[in-house]
Amino acid sequence: MSKDLDYRATAASLAAAHLKEDTKTVEVYLFPDPQLDDVRLLEVSGSAPRSGDVLPFRFEPRPDLGVPFASVVILLSPDEWKAVQSGTLPLPPGWDLSKREKL
Repeated sequence: MSKDLDYRATAASLAAAHLKEDTKTVEVYLFPDPQLDDVRLLEVSGSAPRSGDVLPFRFEPRPDLGVPFASVVILLSPDEWKAVQSGTLPLPPGWDLSKREKL
């Protein structure tokens, strides 16, 4: 399996697990890392606290659990997601809104 296919399969698996775990998650997006080093997910959930900040959380790879890549997850409330889409709440550097992929 190519690194790109493995990367995308890992992203889809993480998204599915997160959607199953948090029933208030309404959208999950992959922000592909050009180097395919980190699976970068942005999740929109009604259970996310509104902080007014975009705070990425990094997780180390867990090959023992079928996650061979590090992951970075941003959890936003629906209002914060709207602010990101309108440009009033910035994403971290390298997270290009135009390159997001809905999972």
